[in-house]
Amino acid sequence: MVEADDLGQAGEKLAGLRAAGFTGTAGVLLTEDGARQAARTVQQLQTAIDNIPAPIFSKDADGAYGACNTAFEAYVGVPRERIIGRTVHQIWSPEMADVYAAADQALLDAGGKQVYEAQVRYADGTLHDVTFYKGILTDEHGAVRGLAGAMLDITERRALEDRLRVLADTDPLTGAANRALFTRRLTEAVARAGTQPPAVLLIDLDDFKAVNDSLGHDVGDQFLIAVTARLHDGLGDGDTVARLGGDEFAVLLEDSSRWQVARTVRRITAALGRAVDAGGHPLTPRASIGVAQARPGDSGDDLLRHADIALYEAKDGGKGRYAYHRPGMRTRVVDQSAMLTALRQALTAGRLSVHYQPIVRLDDGQVSGVEALARWRDPARGWVPPTEFVPAAERGGLIAALGEWMLGAVCRRTGPPATYLNTSAHELREPRFADRVAAALATTGLAPSRLIIEVTESAAVEDETVLATLHRVRALGVRIALDDFGTGRSSLSLLVNAPVDVIKLDPAFTARITEDGRHATVARAVARLAGSLGIEAVAKGVETAAQARGVREAGFGLAQGLHVGAPMPGDDLDAYLRDAPEPRSGSGTRPGVRLA
Repeated sequence: MVEADDLGQAGEKLAGLRAAGFTGTAGVLLTEDGARQAARTVQQLQTAIDNIPAPIFSKDADGAYGACNTAFEAYVGVPRERIIGRTVHQIWSPEMADVYAAADQALLDAGGKQVYEAQVRYADGTLHDVTFYKGILTDEHGAVRGLAGAMLDITERRALEDRLRVLADTDPLTGAANRALFTRRLTEAVARAGTQPPAVLLIDLDDFKAVNDSLGHDVGDQFLIAVTARLHDGLGDGDTVARLGGDEFAVLLEDSSRWQVARTVRRITAALGRAVDAGGHPLTPRASIGVAQARPGDSGDDLLRHADIALYEAKDGGKGRYAYHRPGMRTRVVDQSAMLTALRQALTAGRLSVHYQPIVRLDDGQVSGVEALARWRDPARGWVPPTEFVPAAERGGLIAALGEWMLGAVCRRTGPPATYLNTSAHELREPRFADRVAAALATTGLAPSRLIIEVTESAAVEDETVLATLHRVRALGVRIALDDFGTGRSSLSLLVNAPVDVIKLDPAFTARITEDGRHATVARAVARLAGSLGIEAVAKGVETAAQARGVREAGFGLAQGLHVGAPMPGDDLDAYLRDAPEPRSGSGTRPGVRLA
């Protein structure tokens, strides 16, 4: 028996006995002061662990609880008096008791420490993610006497990790998958593809920039959110919608047959054809879609590349279209891409030119105006037709740069006559288009009345933004011409709503004016309507003397076409105008202008 004043002193004396070779059983007799001190120490330790928010417990070798803290009581839902001395089988449900008992036995068998994560239900019914930290308890001889452990609540950390994982995998604006998650899922889908391989749809919203520019980015964001919801509505639970960036989306269809893919494409097209609410603005989405389905040996990158090629093909056919990838399509897309690159370089290097086609008065052959036409002679391709490079510029986002270059070139030509400048709907949707026109006029000194902005009928009726821009341009004193009149959907309403000074009859009517009474009747009606509204009327596409007579008899005062004047460089136009004699009275003509 060892007598000591406190537990520390008792430990030292017991150690001395062992050092002296004592191998028997020894006891400790604490003095009265020592006993009180030991009790205080135990109480202090209990108070300390009771103030720790993590549940703490200990068990003996038989699995009976020997101690716990207040947090463990809250976990179990009973006071410690009903915990101490009981095993897990006496406290927990049979299923949970078996789990805890197995984990405890694994620790006792292996020794050392045990750390693992689990989800547990507290007595109040709440679920918590926790990490268990447990270790064995041994006596002075190293024999296992039990175990002790603590439960660290990681619910908030796990929730934060989940949120970070969501942020890493989703688009923060729309909640759709982002490019990283889409690529990962695509790779997995291709790897496990069976008899029905995955398909990818690349979706590019047409004219989204105009929404941002005209209505603001807040409305644009709401528009993207609404479009994402529409895409989800058209898909199955196992499909993925991703926003790859800007106005570009992607859809992954897994385990879908060709007819299922086709049905989904039609469903998405129909869904995007209905107006959505974008911050109080009803807007109708319009998108170009490229579709590709995996073939044997395709990787995820191959499938994305094929869908991108198909998307390019869809855009080449116009807006709001879709196209399926097919073998051989890549060659054409590569050619188009090379053309776009060359055009961009030509714009930068100033290798474009402007030709001018005369518009003449049918009564005396005098030049009333000229239409400015972009021309491009590429070192490798030679002369590239505008019917090829202008659509390429529209698809490739160069049309605004091309239009701005043309505007500057036309305004710098200050000599007569008035110049018609073709303008795309894309340019007219730009909020600062009217400001650019005003700046070009101010810089060059060109009189506003000498510039005529020409817009197609279809472009003018597309949205209110275009009409508003036309009104701002007209307020500068610049005139407005409506091209290809008679083929659009709302020709008559445009004459009321748009500030139109000139209309150009579509060449389709001119071509048949001498052989089809109906076309001649329509042409006469257009000429009379223009005259009654005080609008000048130009007959386009006049290529024969008979057509020139026909449009004159129909009431048109102005004509444009190869019969009355081919497009020519600026220097040739200057010489053409300089050498022309004064018009004679009556129906005098001028060199190069044949009216009959």
